Amino acid sequence: MIEARRRAYLEALGLDVWIARSPAAEGAWLGAGPGRGSTLLICASPVDSQSEIAGDIARAIADDPAWAWLQPSPDADIQRLEDLIGNRLITRVLLFGPAPARALFGDEVPPLVGSATLSVAPPLEELAASGIVRRDFWHQLRKLRGAPGDGGRR
Repeated sequence: MIEARRRAYLEALGLDVWIARSPAAEGAWLGAGPGRGSTLLICASPVDSQSEIAGDIARAIADDPAWAWLQPSPDADIQRLEDLIGNRLITRVLLFGPAPARALFGDEVPPLVGSATLSVAPPLEELAASGIVRRDFWHQLRKLRGAPGDGGRR
């Protein structure tokens, strides 16, 4: 029986279900840049967040999103994902590539963390290099925004 189905049965019976966090989720720290919108964009490094494609993505989202990136250890400006979501009132998180997703969640990215929905997008390098990947991402982004029509097409 798959784990999700087993959890659903236990919850339907009214039993509390406890899920252990993966060790990766416990040790992942994020640095974050400015941004006051409700979207958090997570990439592998601060250099990635300064790329041309990152600027295009931020403009397409149009709600002053914040960029965050993986950090090897905590210091004054470094936080956990849950804290960033709570402190900045984030409702949507986009993870760019498998590196941030794996570092934060291990093998399985949950659909929600706190009040934020999570989505995994291709790495920024792939988006910059491939028109096909970029086109598919713009469609993914439009669905996340819930926008009708082709306004996000490039």
